[in-house]
Amino acid sequence: MNRELDLDELEEKMHELLEEPEKKKRIKDAEYKKVRQLVFDQRTVRILVKLFNKGVIEDFTWIVSTGKEAVVLAGKGPEGEIAIKIYKIATANFKKYLDYISFDHRFVPTGDRARIVRIWAQREFRNLARMHQAGVRVPKPIEVQGNILVMEFIGEEGEPAPLLRDVYDMEDPELFLSEILSDVRKIYLEAELVHGDLSEYNVMYWKSKPWIIDVSQAVPLNHPLALSMLRRDVENVTSFFKKRFRVKVPDPYEFVDELVSSSQT
Repeated sequence: MNRELDLDELEEKMHELLEEPEKKKRIKDAEYKKVRQLVFDQRTVRILVKLFNKGVIEDFTWIVSTGKEAVVLAGKGPEGEIAIKIYKIATANFKKYLDYISFDHRFVPTGDRARIVRIWAQREFRNLARMHQAGVRVPKPIEVQGNILVMEFIGEEGEPAPLLRDVYDMEDPELFLSEILSDVRKIYLEAELVHGDLSEYNVMYWKSKPWIIDVSQAVPLNHPLALSMLRRDVENVTSFFKKRFRVKVPDPYEFVDELVSSSQT
């Protein structure tokens, strides 16, 4: 049986990760202090220790991204490469989170900032689970604890797959677009959700297939803004393919009208 990791050992491990010169270069200097403050937050470190000792995380190897809402680490788990998404508590967009949660019957709103962030992490986990079960290409959710979500890593050897926005050469862009729209249909009809923020910034290009990411804001179909969000999602992706790849795209309004009609039959 492996010896359990303690708090001091994990803090030292995280310190080493941040201090390695080749890994520091992957994040902007302005972001470095923010990442350091986040990963040394005692509450977050304690949760990481639990996930290590539970066997969910075996190692973390790389800082993949530092966004406004979260830091993502590449790591290793029992089944292979994992992504460890750590949602920021101190800088969380409290109003945005509360606006989405208030209309989601699955969760109870709260005025506590830390609890709201935990709910936000749980939302992404549950949205991923519903989409994955519906056959949508999303990272497989593995575990959620506090403000940390562990999921399948889309990429290889700690290097994430490129975002669609960074892809300029594609063998069959029309087919690729049709696969994204097929997943939009599955999300709506099978998972009974709307992504709500779909664009070239949260679709990954991996092994010639689209992988949809960042689903924390996805809403159930009874959300008052679900229909307008669905239209925006389809407009975003069709507009991108029309401009970037000069391909013929379906009319977004016709696509949405047909999709909504299908759900009512």
